[in-house]
Amino acid sequence: MNPEVLQALEKGKVIYLTTFSRKGTSSTVPVWFLRHDDRLYFTTRRDSLKVKRIQHTPRVVVHVGRPEGPGFTGRAEIVEDPQMAELILKTYPRRYHLFWLFMGPGIKKRLKAGESVVVKITPDPI
Repeated sequence: MNPEVLQALEKGKVIYLTTFSRKGTSSTVPVWFLRHDDRLYFTTRRDSLKVKRIQHTPRVVVHVGRPEGPGFTGRAEIVEDPQMAELILKTYPRRYHLFWLFMGPGIKKRLKAGESVVVKITPDPI
């Protein structure tokens, strides 16, 4: 990732994730994230449109902080990694404070029940 993106990731709380349908139609949504080992991770419901799109077309575009912010292209994949799920659950409360009070219990419950998954985004090489 280029230095502008890395700097934005250090400060940013949200990424704008663009996924693509089989026909190439795009959809962009804001997502909370965790950066770990030069990859980004987030959780989402297993039955979400994001997951369906990623399973068919792993190519994604990520912009940091705002839809037109610094960005990169990459590959997304669903990972079955309980340790990463635990890291997310430990990190999100500190990172997203008040929002976590309202949304955290639901995220935690869905991850534990297998209703949500962890998604890993690996940036394309520059």
